[in-house]
Amino acid sequence: MLSPLISLFRNRQFQSIACIQVFNVFGANLIAPVLPLYLSLQGMSASRVGLVMGIMAIGALVMRPWAGRAVDQRGSRPVILFGQSLLGVCFASFLWFTNFWPLLLVRFVQGAAQSFYSTASVTFASSVESPQNTASAISMYTVFTMIGLGSATSLAPLIFQEIGFVRLILLSLLALAIAIAFTILRARPIAPIRDADVPPFSSVLHLKAVWAPTVCLFASNFVFSTLFTFVPLYAVSVSLQDYSVFYVCFAVAVIATRLGVQHLTQAFRAEAVATVASLMNVGSALIIAVYPSAFTFGVAGILIGLGFGVIFPALTIYVIQRISPAIKGTGLSILTASGDVGNALGAAILGIVAEYFGFRWVFALSALVVLICTRYFYVTLTAKTSADNLDTTKQP
Repeated sequence: MLSPLISLFRNRQFQSIACIQVFNVFGANLIAPVLPLYLSLQGMSASRVGLVMGIMAIGALVMRPWAGRAVDQRGSRPVILFGQSLLGVCFASFLWFTNFWPLLLVRFVQGAAQSFYSTASVTFASSVESPQNTASAISMYTVFTMIGLGSATSLAPLIFQEIGFVRLILLSLLALAIAIAFTILRARPIAPIRDADVPPFSSVLHLKAVWAPTVCLFASNFVFSTLFTFVPLYAVSVSLQDYSVFYVCFAVAVIATRLGVQHLTQAFRAEAVATVASLMNVGSALIIAVYPSAFTFGVAGILIGLGFGVIFPALTIYVIQRISPAIKGTGLSILTASGDVGNALGAAILGIVAEYFGFRWVFALSALVVLICTRYFYVTLTAKTSADNLDTTKQP
């Protein structure tokens, strides 16, 4: 049981991508939890805050096809460096821009940068081990993702209160600089597959092994974006000061869950694992909508930590095992693009709902959207049709 993990942690390439991911995710997610509150304190309305938060996902979505093709054609490492460089420019821009329209542009470019980085990094992680140990590589890669995400999201509100927004941005830039150093000095290039029969983007998109998981990941990121954007604003509106318990409970739950994802995907079908996880996300939104308190915020953080922690690695493993290595970058770019759409709609559209109908409706509607998408995902992948045994190495 331990030998695959021992082999993995001895792998220089995995060591590199793990360190890169921890520092890159930490730097980016120091900003995300406090930016809505910071913008609100600057006098920005809830709908504008939602647009600023959501447009990053639109920028990522627009660039995903090019990000996937760039990885397939040039390899992961150059694309990682390109994405990191753009992210650094965007982080630094928060030191100078506070108005709505400049921030909208900065966040759009940040989304584009994130699309190149995230597509390349997950493809890199899926390529550092043998096919038999790919599940372990992806699972542990997502563990390090959650270490960076969980530690950043739990610490960000405290750091913001203690040292302010400007120093928090400088700390984010320091973390990103460390990630770039690992990329340049330690990670080795992985050559792309040459002379392979690569189908067009639209053909990859229509593969059931790619399309159905995108719906599930969309739902997961939709509710994730909604909660992370509006929990602090909701807490302030009901005079609840201890909203950071949501982020702390999320961090603990998501890291613990990612450690067990490999065993779950080996013991149960990926579609069943992802469905249960998605229903946990529904419960997280509903419990906050019903009764806001420090206790319910903590329970909601645990539920979405468990659900969010399972879904991405389970779906990534599902897609990788069912498509050709020559289109791995494109397939994963489509999968992660669905998360971008969820992030965009969760923050932008529901920001308007928050302004006109209140925060309870925001969380209730997000739960309904996730429930509908979860049913579609499960029915699609469990339907007994001739497409059940897909040969996804070929065009449909």
